Amino acid sequence: MAKSTAILRPRRARPWDAGPEATARDLAALRFVGEQYTARSDVLAVLLGRLSPSVVREPGRLGDRTVRQRVERWEAAGWAERRRLLGYTWVLPTRAGLRLAGLELDPWTPAVDRLAHHHAVAVVRLAREPMPGRGGWVCERELWRRRGRASWHMADGALPAPVPGGWQGISEAWELVEVELTHKAHPRVVAAVKTRPPHTASITYYVPVALHAPLSVLLASVVRELGGRPPVMVEPLPQVPGITYLTAGGDA
Repeated sequence: MAKSTAILRPRRARPWDAGPEATARDLAALRFVGEQYTARSDVLAVLLGRLSPSVVREPGRLGDRTVRQRVERWEAAGWAERRRLLGYTWVLPTRAGLRLAGLELDPWTPAVDRLAHHHAVAVVRLAREPMPGRGGWVCERELWRRRGRASWHMADGALPAPVPGGWQGISEAWELVEVELTHKAHPRVVAAVKTRPPHTASITYYVPVALHAPLSVLLASVVRELGGRPPVMVEPLPQVPGITYLTAGGDA
């Protein structure tokens, strides 16, 4: 009986004009930036440093030149674009970049009055999710999609949390993450806490140092009004080496 012989066909080469091939780091970084709307260059330096498969020269971040080369490569491929706003360089994924990263989102049109907030949320995410994409962080844009027609308050992010004792028939719970850079009126804070999404186990607010004491007092009052649930914590904005915060008067 004749032996069958497998025919090995050579792998088809990529067309010469196909552009750069995306790496796993490209995909993870583009996904993070797309989920957070945009990323300032210092956030991108830390993000790419954490995703780097090799040891970086400066622990925890890539050098500015390497970041610039990476972004230029993304631009050449049509995956992202740069904008100069408020004296800083910001990177925004294009529609092609979002789809490449597996995100069914529209490209974000920069709004200058939202940049400080989006930047602060990205820094908080880097502090709470050391390896981007592996800590279970759910971004605001995904929370919008999940909310649908419901009227829950929209948090800035969410992380998986242990299911509190006494919850029956519930298999998942969430810690909501809020970033507040300015003082909010009492009714607005009540509405935010009262209309939290289902399965909210706790809420953590991250605020500038100057806002920590007044917001802590306000939130303690609100939680008492709502019967002590859910637990709410107020924390100072975390410090991530190599990144500064953007405030009305500049960096903080």
